[in-house]
Amino acid sequence: MGAYSIKDLENFTQIKAHTLRIWEQRYNLLHPERTDTNIRLYSDRDLKKILNINLLYSNGLKISKIAKLSDEEIFEEASKILNLPIANNIEGAERIINKIMLYDETGIREDLESLYIKHDFETIFSDLLIPVLQKIGELWQVDSITISHEHFFSNIVRSFMLKKTEEYHKTNPNKNKVLLFLGENEYHELGLLYYNYLLNKRGYETVYLGQSVPLSDLKVAIQTIKPCFVFTSLTAKMDEKEFKHFFEELDEVYDLSKIYAGGYQMNFYKELIPKQVNMINHTDDIDLD
Repeated sequence: MGAYSIKDLENFTQIKAHTLRIWEQRYNLLHPERTDTNIRLYSDRDLKKILNINLLYSNGLKISKIAKLSDEEIFEEASKILNLPIANNIEGAERIINKIMLYDETGIREDLESLYIKHDFETIFSDLLIPVLQKIGELWQVDSITISHEHFFSNIVRSFMLKKTEEYHKTNPNKNKVLLFLGENEYHELGLLYYNYLLNKRGYETVYLGQSVPLSDLKVAIQTIKPCFVFTSLTAKMDEKEFKHFFEELDEVYDLSKIYAGGYQMNFYKELIPKQVNMINHTDDIDLD
């Protein structure tokens, strides 16, 4: 069961804390618990409700109208929107969603391998895997799917991506080394694995450190490996202070102009990114030559 502060919710949903307070105080839409020091605490159910309210509002329903709906009605109206088919450019997304619901690992792997015969991995990643992962998040929002489904599918995608990366990793790299890592307490790995795949395909030798690497350990690795560039991704929740501190510490370890960084938090705190850092919004941003 989640226990989120109003700042956490602002981070997760990109809905301003001021707006959330209005929904609570003026429209009586939210009823957070309070700590002994009167700090608001929100549950997973509150998070889902907030996302659903915002969805209905974004689709033209006024807050005053939403406020008259029961929690069940809000979820029902959101479900009508979120249970629509995935709009994607590759066939098979809905079939994969159904197999995720059934925990059909063999079926999903067979589908991915079949698609790989017809499409390059970049197309599969952008036009199928990302939309499916987004759809899982939306279905969680209306209780149609669980976190276990997301973990199940993410692990299949991780395995599939590593397998395809290995096909290029076996070739003789003709470019300099690139180090990839996730900061401490960061476990959202798929974005970094995708960067690793792209770099290997382009002929770079990569050193993949993976999840939750303390910067003190990263410093040792950099001193030994002497990479030309370092890649990272920031997805897990963090506040402004933590975000700025991450790059301040990273600046002491490595040249920020040779850092490439992507992930949700990079977009959320875009104005706080040091100007030297190379932000990854699209694969075209990965230009090391």
